[in-house]
Parts: sequence; C-alpha cells; structure tokens
Amino acid sequence: MTRIKRDTIAYLLVVGFCVVMLSWAIPTYTPAYPGYGASPALVTNVAVGIMLSMAILSLLTIAISVFTNKPLPPEESEFPEDLKDGGGFTQVGRVNIMQLGRIMIPCVLLLLAIDLIGYALASFAYLMILQYAIGNRKWLQSFVVSVTLTLLLYIIMRYGFGVPVPGPQLFE
Repeated sequence: MTRIKRDTIAYLLVVGFCVVMLSWAIPTYTPAYPGYGASPALVTNVAVGIMLSMAILSLLTIAISVFTNKPLPPEESEFPEDLKDGGGFTQVGRVNIMQLGRIMIPCVLLLLAIDLIGYALASFAYLMILQYAIGNRKWLQSFVVSVTLTLLLYIIMRYGFGVPVPGPQLFE
C-alpha cells in the first residue's frame, strides 16, 4: 500500500469520525445549555471542527497531488521508502518515549494539582515546568510567559466564557 492510499484512508476515517461526532454524539450526550456562560458543547464542537478542517485540508493536498500528477514534496514525507534519493527524511513518524514522558508527566501533575492548589498556582507551576522540560532555561522569560498565560486564560474562562475555574480560588 502506498503512502497516498494509507493517508487517504486515514484522513477519510478521521472525517467520518468527525461527522459522526458533530451530527450525533456531541448533540446526544451534551447536557442542556443552562442559559449562562458558554455552551457545554462549545469546546468539543471547536476541537472536532478543527480536526475535521485539518483532515479535509490534508485530503485536498492529496487530491491536488494526484490530479496534477505531482508527488508530494519530499520534506513532507515521513516514510523513507517513499523517497527516491533518501533525502528529506525526518523523524516525524517516530516516537521518542523520553520526550513524550517529559511532556506528559507535567500534564498529569497539572490535573492532580488543580484540585489541591487551584487553577492559578497549578497552571503557573505547569507552565514553568513545561518550559524547563522543553529546554528553556531563561527564568525571567519563563516567569513572564507563565504569569501572562495564566492570567490571560483565567480572564478568558472567568469573564469571557463566564465559567468558574476549577479548584480552590486565590482571587475570590
């Protein structure tokens, strides 16, 4: 099976999944809108909508490649067998378990910490740890980014969407 056939089947499955989610699963299993704040289906609809649009864009790229009879650019290939000269292969298709762990462990700790210390402190600590894990050693920059993102997300959740932030509250 060629890369184009593999990708086409995968993207068609993603499109099918998204259509089922948007047309049946989300409306069926989302609680009724209480009339204030954001709709409970907002986040899931946005996430599935983004997945659907990305899959459609990928299918469009494949369709253009097939109909114009031009191969996909080699730098976009993650399969070395698809390249004729062996160049352009990246390690996009390979999983580095250590790198994955460095990202996932702070995510799990964030979920546990929100209930204990609240959203503001937990998200600040999470962002500091995550920036350190990905290699940023500039403490002032990490501090400013963490404080800014935490406050921005707090304001968006609390006042933009009108939903309370999870965990114990610092500011109330």
